[in-house]
Amino acid sequence: MKIKVCDSNMDRIVAALQAVNGRAFDHAYTQDYEIERLVTEADERRATLRLAKKEARGMRLQAISGAPVPNAYKWPRKATYVELTLCATGWCVTEVKADTVYAEGGSLTTILTEAQAQTAQDKFRKDNYIVAKGEL
Repeated sequence: MKIKVCDSNMDRIVAALQAVNGRAFDHAYTQDYEIERLVTEADERRATLRLAKKEARGMRLQAISGAPVPNAYKWPRKATYVELTLCATGWCVTEVKADTVYAEGGSLTTILTEAQAQTAQDKFRKDNYIVAKGEL
């Protein structure tokens, strides 16, 4: 699956979410604005790493829905796993599947290639000084 995140494709994305979620909606991604929020978060993470859009092609954001609940809530909850990938034309939804979360809730994970990680480290070192232990 590869669906570009844009207004014209939101119906397809929501249909994919509904197919995966079934009747679950409390702790799952179900609306288009939730996917748009994930795209905004992914772009903010890219900018924080100081990667240009061209350098960041192939960068992925893995998101699992669901907020934390008290430990007394012992039952597993149905959640949604969504993977976004930065393509040449923008962010694309590349995977949607059902997942299970417990008390700790969902998560957001950024995945970079080796070259992207090296570029981000080089840009960090260029703009910052690293001191040896005890020199402060």
